[in-house]
This record gives sequence, C-alpha cells and structure tokens, in this order.
Amino acid sequence: MIRLIGCALLASFALNAAHAARYQIGAEDSRLQFSGEISGESFEGRFERFTGQLSFDPTRLDDTSIVVEIDMGTVNTDSEERDEALATAEWFDPENFPKARFQAEGAAAAGDKFVSMAQLTIRGVSKPVRFTFQLDRKLERLTGTASLDRTVWDLGGEDWRDEDLVAHAVLVKVDVKLTAQP
Repeated sequence: MIRLIGCALLASFALNAAHAARYQIGAEDSRLQFSGEISGESFEGRFERFTGQLSFDPTRLDDTSIVVEIDMGTVNTDSEERDEALATAEWFDPENFPKARFQAEGAAAAGDKFVSMAQLTIRGVSKPVRFTFQLDRKLERLTGTASLDRTVWDLGGEDWRDEDLVAHAVLVKVDVKLTAQP
C-alpha cells in the first residue's frame, strides 16, 4: 500500500514538473514576410535573418512562449530603392536599432488555430500585437499572421504618414521551421 501511494505521488510530481516542449526557430527553410501598399500598389517584403524559440504544450496553453529576434538590416522587398528607404531613421533605422523583438506569452485555442497576445518592439517602441497561428501535426512548422498599423510604431514618420502614399495596414505572415530542442 505504501509503495502504491509512493508511486502515485511520484507520478503526480512527474506530471506537474513536466515542461512544455521547446523548439528553435531559424531563418533557414522559413519565411518572415510582410505586405503593404505604396501609392495604391501592393508589395511584399521579407526579413532574411531572424532567430527565436517556441515553448508549447497543447495541454497548458497558458505556458506558451514565442520569442523572435529579427535582424532589421536584412529587409528585402526586391526593390533596392525601397530597401534603402526602409533602412533610414524614418523607417526601421537598423543602424541604431539593429533588432526587432516579438514576444508572446500564453495562447488560447481558436478552432484549429491559436491566438497569442504579443509585444512587438521596433526601434525601441513596444506595442501589443494579436498573433494567430497554427502548428502542423508533427510540430515541425508554425504558420501565422498578424495585422499591424505601422503608424503605431511611427514607421515612416511625418513624411510618410499620409495613407494615400503608404498604407497604414501591414500584414505579417510567418511560416517557420521548428527544430525540437532537448
């Protein structure tokens, strides 16, 4: 009887001590893209370098954590002129702010997807972002989206505040490979 109680306590302790699975996120075989509009014409861009971690347990969504650091100097919109403009102090200013940071804590189920509230820090300014994501069955890929208003971070400054020149709405799309960590 004592042995049975001891085993039950040990099993209970082991279950409570279990941690969410941890995954590494990297730019290789992954995409971190955004789309916007300039003078009524749509364009897409991406960041070539970023790293991050995901901690996820589907039975303990409150313990979900996603942290991604983005190398802002690696923006690529397939337009040299646009990329040079995005590197100025009015936009991403990678010389003074080389990294942006996305940090989400917790998640909630939303059908076959999950929703996390996150903080996105660009140029030292942190603002809340709603991030909707899903994971494949093998937990090898995470895909998700977030809709942003660039003016919340003062991206573009006063010179580009007019929505007729550059739309305020930006759609961010991610499709990242997950590598399980021991």
